[in-house]
Amino acid sequence: MNAIEQLDRTILLCRDYVYDGLSNREICQSLQSVRVLCISDLPNLSSISGQTALVTLVALLNRMGMQVELSVPEIDLLLPQPPLSGSLLRKALVGSSERFITGATVNVGSAKNPDLIFVLGDTKTISGHELSWRLSGSEWEGALAMKGSAETHAWTADFPVGSMVSAALAANEAFKFVMRHLPLRDQADHIFFEASSCSWDFGSVPIPSVDLDLGEVDIISAGAISQAVLYALLRFPNIHLRGRIFDDDVTGPSNLNRNMLTLVTDVELRKVLVAERRCSSKLRLEPVANRFKSRGLDVLRLAPRVLVGVDDIPSRWEIQRSASGWVAVSGTSHFSVSSSAHRPNEPCCGCLHPVDDSAGPNPIPTISFVSFWAGLAMSVRLLREALGSPYPLEQQHLWLTPLRMDQPHAAMWLPIAPRKDCPVNCPASQNLA
Repeated sequence: MNAIEQLDRTILLCRDYVYDGLSNREICQSLQSVRVLCISDLPNLSSISGQTALVTLVALLNRMGMQVELSVPEIDLLLPQPPLSGSLLRKALVGSSERFITGATVNVGSAKNPDLIFVLGDTKTISGHELSWRLSGSEWEGALAMKGSAETHAWTADFPVGSMVSAALAANEAFKFVMRHLPLRDQADHIFFEASSCSWDFGSVPIPSVDLDLGEVDIISAGAISQAVLYALLRFPNIHLRGRIFDDDVTGPSNLNRNMLTLVTDVELRKVLVAERRCSSKLRLEPVANRFKSRGLDVLRLAPRVLVGVDDIPSRWEIQRSASGWVAVSGTSHFSVSSSAHRPNEPCCGCLHPVDDSAGPNPIPTISFVSFWAGLAMSVRLLREALGSPYPLEQQHLWLTPLRMDQPHAAMWLPIAPRKDCPVNCPASQNLA
């Protein structure tokens, strides 16, 4: 098992734009040759959000095969950061070296002439590097600012949605750096890979100071999107849930580029067991090593809340027909993310996706930060539903393409219209008749 196998899906995604004559090995070497320096001081690592920003950024970079240098102090972890192990932040990160992707390292020290620099919050640094960004944000909003483009403040929040947003934005910039240095089929495509400052706000709602029980939640699929959901939920303090996770698949080398709870040593293990083992007692998951089917399995009912990380459209219809409560669905296609939520009597996922997609490329091209966006968006929807502050109907669907988040239409909140031809035949579509 080597890095080319593990980065196979990311290499395929690069091929959407790169010159056809480029070999897989050349693309892989371009990804693995990138050296990223991450810098932080102690105040910015003294909050859950600051620690989560750093851990998430390192994981997303490593899962693209990149090399990471840390210029950070040692500090106790404020909460567990699976799949990392240990109680010290820097030691845990260094211990993850080559555990996400073979050859993707994490080391301590200020790298000489790094390709990119990411600085947490208002950490003071003398770097004059042109390609340097600062990660900042709040509970629900994350931002990425290029050198000298904006004032930033320290990470202080305990609720880390914004910190994970900023890490995803930063990982995207690292990928664009690679693409700018590869020969593209069409020179006009360089516009997609220009460096930028950007931000994203999921919309703030009050955060309870006491434990929040998300109740009974079933998770359909233990792949990249579902693992990103669980990764996010594990970093929210005082969050609990119980439920089942369904998947019949085993971990393959090519899953390592995006499955956020998976390590190299998990290859050939069942995905549901990997997910269950990495979740703490506050996320009590029963692994079900089968695909969800409304018939043929001893499934009496689905939980009141269901998370669906399945790209197959007919499977989504089947799940929606079987669900009696709230359903959230996220999926990806190349560089795009679709995320939606469906309450009873609202337009369902069949109204949103009424036609099965024709067979596309197999295997499907993917990359770490795109799958992560899909899972993070779904975790936010689950939290808001549990807090009694769901998005309004005009924001029932989020379509997001994170390559250029500085552009006005990179992300769009959209309503979903009920359809008379809904394949699920949901109540909203029946009311049209």
